Amino acid sequence: MKLKYIILVIWIASITSCGSSERVITDSGEVYKVKGNKFYKEGKDVTAELSDSRKEYINAVLERRLKAEKEAEEQEERIKGELEKLQEREKALKQKQKQIEEKTEKREEARKEFFKIKEDLESLKKEYSTIKEKGELSPKAKKKWEKRLNKLELKLKKAELKINN
Repeated sequence: MKLKYIILVIWIASITSCGSSERVITDSGEVYKVKGNKFYKEGKDVTAELSDSRKEYINAVLERRLKAEKEAEEQEERIKGELEKLQEREKALKQKQKQIEEKTEKREEARKEFFKIKEDLESLKKEYSTIKEKGELSPKAKKKWEKRLNKLELKLKKAELKINN
């Protein structure tokens, strides 16, 4: 049983090491395909024809390209992460802006209500003082008027609190 796993692992390793090939384009425009330690040009094995320095040069070009690809990939991942953070921040700011707009709208409504109540109170006070000056108020009516005025003053104070909160 263990032997089967060992053979399977060796087989997979050999396929991946032999199967992976990289295409290399040198500065002079020559195109090589590198498979493990073998070099191919136009489909022909040219490993024996290449000098050691040429092989090292081709491998160096390949390593530079792979390193550049890896760095580009890492930078892309970093940029994606930053972009996600910015999108989350934008979403949070939009929510905050919406809350501020709602609060401002409520405050404006409360302000309008406050001025309407204040106007009603002033009108009622004026009417009360006119009736009072004429002497047309009975003690019972006077209590009703004072009760109405107190109720409206209380309503005005509540409206003022709404504005400040």
